[in-house]
Amino acid sequence: MKDAGSARAPSSDSLHILTEYILHMSVTCLGDEDVTPLYEEYIQDSRLGDAEKAELTAIYRSLHSVPSVLAHR
Repeated sequence: MKDAGSARAPSSDSLHILTEYILHMSVTCLGDEDVTPLYEEYIQDSRLGDAEKAELTAIYRSLHSVPSVLAHR
């Protein structure tokens, strides 16, 4: 188990997970698919801290505003 001190700083595991999630959402977006289902699944991951979830949300919002994704709604 992690102690309270390590919970404040992102671990390499959580950063690795965040990177994988962002890459997967980006590739999905390139395929003109909606990334919302991925985001909704990923944001629930308890391995991500608040900072990683904020970053994931920012990336989701930037990907979600891509015109090709919006055109397919």
